[in-house]
Amino acid sequence: MAKKLVLNGLDCFLLPQKALYIAKYQLLVISDWHLGKLKHFRKEGFFVPAPNVMEELGRLDILLTELEVKQVVFLGDLFHSKLNSDWEQFCIYTKAKPHITFTLTKGNHDILEDAHWERSALRIVDHLLLEEGLVLSHEPLRGLDSHIINVVGHIHPGCQVFLAGRQSFRLPCFHLENRVLTLPAFGKFTGLHILPKTSLTKVYAIVDQSVLELP
Repeated sequence: MAKKLVLNGLDCFLLPQKALYIAKYQLLVISDWHLGKLKHFRKEGFFVPAPNVMEELGRLDILLTELEVKQVVFLGDLFHSKLNSDWEQFCIYTKAKPHITFTLTKGNHDILEDAHWERSALRIVDHLLLEEGLVLSHEPLRGLDSHIINVVGHIHPGCQVFLAGRQSFRLPCFHLENRVLTLPAFGKFTGLHILPKTSLTKVYAIVDQSVLELP
């Protein structure tokens, strides 16, 4: 079950699939997918699960099927590192969907050469501004007007939930503080950066198929 937030008057939906959907623009926002990461690690000699990029693309395909989507914005760290065959599969996938605009706000891991970016269907920008005053970028931007809400990724936010019997769980989350909404990493092998909850923050944890606001 998604969680609805109204940001500067704009209906935004936090999805349990670790993405943001803005219905007015038929816009799906995904952060920190880190495609190619497992192949990169295996090439470096690390023992990690066998990569399956088609399974990863299938996760996005489910969202594109379930929602009305005309635009997909990747908030940086789309591809983990140097070129491997996962990128070729991603390019084939995006080019097969000419009815959807794919945009990337480049992140620190997006280090492919220009020629590789050009083979994709991506439009590459530093940030994207919606008329309601939402700015989409990989990391928080400085010097924004006070009414602007900055939607970002980068840090792979997580929260820790404590239950009876000394049980605790680490969960991915959406994190809202000081007009900055940080999205969880869409990638499955990214880890979590546990953020503290204070009186100034709102934390929306992903629990199974629901997004729940923590008290």
